[in-house]
Amino acid sequence: MAIFILTVFAVLAVGSIVRPQWALALLLLMYPLEQAMQGSVYYLRSHVSMTNFAVAAIVFASTLLGFARGTINLSGYFNRIWVLVACAYLYSLFSVLWTPSRGTAFILLDAGYPYVGMYIVVAPLFVQRLSEWRNVLMITTIFGLLIAVAILFTPDFTLKGGRLGFDFGGGEKSRSSPLAIGELGGFLMLSGALFVVEGRKNWMLALRIAALIAGTVLSIYSGSRGQFIFAALLAIVFFPISRPIRDLRQFVFFAAAAIGFMVVIAVVLSILLGDQDVVARWFSGAKTEDALEVRSANATELLHAYARSPSSWLTGLGLNAFTSITGSAHEPYTHSMFVDVLAEMGLVAFAFLCYWLWTVARQSIELVKGCTQFADDRSAAALLVALCCYQILLMNKQGELWTSEHTVVYFLLLAKIAADTINFGGDSVDDVEHDGEGPVAEGQAD
Repeated sequence: MAIFILTVFAVLAVGSIVRPQWALALLLLMYPLEQAMQGSVYYLRSHVSMTNFAVAAIVFASTLLGFARGTINLSGYFNRIWVLVACAYLYSLFSVLWTPSRGTAFILLDAGYPYVGMYIVVAPLFVQRLSEWRNVLMITTIFGLLIAVAILFTPDFTLKGGRLGFDFGGGEKSRSSPLAIGELGGFLMLSGALFVVEGRKNWMLALRIAALIAGTVLSIYSGSRGQFIFAALLAIVFFPISRPIRDLRQFVFFAAAAIGFMVVIAVVLSILLGDQDVVARWFSGAKTEDALEVRSANATELLHAYARSPSSWLTGLGLNAFTSITGSAHEPYTHSMFVDVLAEMGLVAFAFLCYWLWTVARQSIELVKGCTQFADDRSAAALLVALCCYQILLMNKQGELWTSEHTVVYFLLLAKIAADTINFGGDSVDDVEHDGEGPVAEGQAD
């Protein structure tokens, strides 16, 4: 399996040097790809940052070559959403001056700033048009499926506590994170359910079915309940948006079939695995309640501290104030970015967050409305909006600003693509074929 996953990485790397859209796909897949490589190649477990350094070097080279070739430009780059996101990171950085958790705040900053550079600054450069986003979706789905296969069939990935991962060698605390695996599973579920490419129905249908099954299995194995549940619900909600639905009966039938399919997968897996931890994690209400109680208590404690400090209502308590206020030795943040923004960055930042969400919602509606004529455009636009909704939901169950760059990037892509589509009337299939940039050029995704 080591040769297989290294080959996958090598193909992605070469493709990224040649075409910017491959570089974006590489970034979107970086975290699960990193885990698949570490789980298969022992050398990478003791050099945990090597994959990230390699991806950064490839992305940097792709960016320079893209500018040199004229395939990358700054048109539409400095849009409203990008400016709001950039201001949020700058203000968060500035709030270190008054945070009571300066030490832990600097730890977050030190770990996060390279990824801010890759995902917030560089990644939006790699797409301009909806046709390019379709290419990214195709590449990401195909290689995401290959990464899922590598993870599921690598012997070192085992189940512990109902969650799939591998040991770095230092016991339970050095276990790999299941969140990246769960997010890949969620992406594959959404892509399998919503992605449509006209004119390639047979092999595309096979790809979508494989992605849907692999994504469902991976999400359940990861034990990340939120990733699985959010992806399943969004797949059902966005299905009638991604393609025309003849009548309500057809949609109800699909929704019932989708729910039944996922229930069958969950039950079959629980029986085949015979792992009581897996069964307990998914079917025990007590575990779910415990997780909700802990995170609710975290958010409540931080909000109470914020409410007791009127002088901080506008400016916030400061980056990562949570760790000092709660004295938590296990949780580095509340796991709800909205709570973090309000309490740690203040009412002004929270108002900008609300404006940001309103802008995203408005652009999402305009993007989908502008892509109703062609099935390829409609599907790609609906899937992009669904992925943004998916990330909004995940932001309120895990992570904080400086560990969520790989989720924020979807909103930056939405803003840039929406601006191009709304201004120029979208990319029709005829136009795409005429300019030589179809959904995927022949042989491009192989």
